This record gives sequence, structure tokens and C-alpha cells, in this order.
Amino acid sequence: MLCWHILFYTPFIIMMKLNQLDTPALIVDLDVVEKNLSSMQSRINQLGMKLRPHTKAHKTPELALQQIAHGAEGVCTSKLGEAEIMAAGGITDILITTPIANPMKYQRLIDLHLRHPEGKFSQVIDHADHVIAIGSLAAQAGISVDLLIEVESGQQRCGVTVGNDLTKLIQLILQTPGVNYRGIQAYSGHLQQVKGYENRNAQARDAVVNLFHFIEETLRPMGLAPEVVSGGGTGTFEAYQGLGFTEMQAGSYIFMDASYRRIGDEVSDATNKQFLPALKVWTTVISHPTPQRAVVDAGMKSLSIDLGMPEVEAFPEVKYQTGGDEHGILNLPDNPQTWNIGQQLMIIPSHCDTTLNNFDTLYGMRNGDIVETWKIAGRGRSD
Repeated sequence: MLCWHILFYTPFIIMMKLNQLDTPALIVDLDVVEKNLSSMQSRINQLGMKLRPHTKAHKTPELALQQIAHGAEGVCTSKLGEAEIMAAGGITDILITTPIANPMKYQRLIDLHLRHPEGKFSQVIDHADHVIAIGSLAAQAGISVDLLIEVESGQQRCGVTVGNDLTKLIQLILQTPGVNYRGIQAYSGHLQQVKGYENRNAQARDAVVNLFHFIEETLRPMGLAPEVVSGGGTGTFEAYQGLGFTEMQAGSYIFMDASYRRIGDEVSDATNKQFLPALKVWTTVISHPTPQRAVVDAGMKSLSIDLGMPEVEAFPEVKYQTGGDEHGILNLPDNPQTWNIGQQLMIIPSHCDTTLNNFDTLYGMRNGDIVETWKIAGRGRSD
């Protein structure tokens, strides 16, 4: 295992005390990240699968390299733009998990392959139009693009229905120059944060069990069984033992945001302690209008609330609510201690993916010192 000071080296290292950092600022505890990376890789190894972490959680090539150093096979990106960032940052094995569907995107996918001939890039699709368009451009460029077919897995989002439509799409890929049938994506994103470990895992398994029956009963006898079956997440990676998944796409485990902490684990239905909170927003009290209300400088432009409210670290009795773009309101209990104007504190985001998209810079902290800084290179790359 390589050391942190080697893997996280960057020419933009800064050294300062936490209280010297202006607010709001996005902080990651390096010691906690290390524990989370090791824990997830160990758990995936024990399950007999490979880990392909989803980088939408951190959007930072340096952290993707750290995941690979711990044993991940490669990474996922949600969008082609994120894949371009990761490839430029030295990641050579990338699965793009969202279909693309216009001539500019198709050409950019081909260009990605041509710019990084050493890379192994796979694109998720779910329609014949994707196959024909990508295959045509790839054949003209003299390359072959690996494709994974997304199947409907309960989310009713993208995905072909398991059955004859899936068989036909596999056969079309095999018949089309310029593309290669690599496997299937079965991702049940809507189940990642179902409360209760047993309940969540049961629902996740039920959502995909028909796919694996179809693989064994229909696709394998036809010689069409997938090489790769990719899916799962931080909430469901333990749900699929014995089914046939080859790799898990868990991503949020690296930071373990507040919404994932609330879903429960194998020990408690109330709190998930498999991984520890590493991502935090450093914020300052800017107003204290009443004994029961304080205001900080981290509002919706800092802390996303799409998965609920964030949590105030070290003050579980204090409840955060959004006060708009620039303000966060802290509701204090009766008879609270006095909080000073200028007091600084940490807030644990409710959703790491969307919180990362609010900041340009991620600061690495160890023992109260800021020892690293990275540009969040994938911020805003929803293209």
C-alpha cells in the first residue's frame, strides 16, 4: 500500500491551521477517508466481487487514484464530461453510466478513445439508436467501443426491459462494426437509502433477481451471457451475494454523508456505521439574533438539501435548516450555551455528490491542520 503523502502529493499543497481557512470551505478528513477506502475494499473482496467506485461522489481525479491504489478495478462516471476529466487525470479504466444521445456526444466519446489509446472506456446504452450511432463513428475512426446495456431494475428511469428486447439489443451489438458487447448494468438507485439493512437488501435483491434468471435460462444457452454485470451502491453492495454481479459501483462510502448514515447497517436500523463521515463544511456564525437561533455563512450555495438537512458535528441537539442561498439557520435547544459571533464549526453534508458541486476546492485535513488542497475538477461537468 502506498503512503498518503505520496499518493496525495500535489504541487499545490498548502499548510495552515484550520482556523486560518476562510469560510465556507469544503473539508475532507484524510485519516477517515483512508479508513473508509480500506473498509470498503476489504468488504468487496470478501464478497468475491470487484469495486468500481462512482466518482460522482468526489469528482476529483486524485481521490480516484487513491481508490484504485486500494484495489479498485477502475471507476464510474455519470457523464461523459466527468470521464474526460478522469482520463485527463490519469484514470485508464472508466465506465460511463448514463446513455448519451446526440452527434456531439457521440463524437466526443470517439475522441476520448483517440486521445487516450491506453484507456479502457465503456459506455452504457439502452437503445438501438445508441448502438448504430456509436458503431458508425467508431468504425470510421478504426476503433471499437465497449458497451454495457442498462436494464430496468425498478427505478423506471433508463433501461431496457429484461426479456426479448434485451436479447435483440445484445445481438445488434454483436452484429454492428465498431462496438463490442461487454456486459450489463443493473443499478437500483432508488433503493440505496431505504431504511433498515434487511429491508433494503431484500428490496435490492428482488429488483434484479429476474435479470439473473434470464441470464442463466436464456442468454447463457445462446452464448450471450455478459462478461460484466455492474451495479449496486453504498447502500446495497451487500445485497447481491450469489446472484452474479461482477462489480459494485459504490461511491458515497468515501465520504459517508448524513443521508447515508441514517439508513442503518447490519447492527442498527437507525445508524450506518460501516463507514465514517469524512466530508464536512467549515462555516462561521455570522449572526445570533435570539438565544434559540444562530445563523452561519453556509446556505444552499454550500450545503445541498436534496436529501434532507445536514447535521452539525459535535452538536446533535442543534438542527440546521436552510435560510436561503447564503444563510444556514441553526435552531438551538432551550437554555443553550452562548455562541459567539465569529465562532466556527463543522457541518456534515446530507448529500456529498451535490455538495461537491458547490465548491471549486477540496481541502485535506489531518489533526486539525490543512495539509492538502485539490481542485474539484469534475465540478459542473454535467455535460
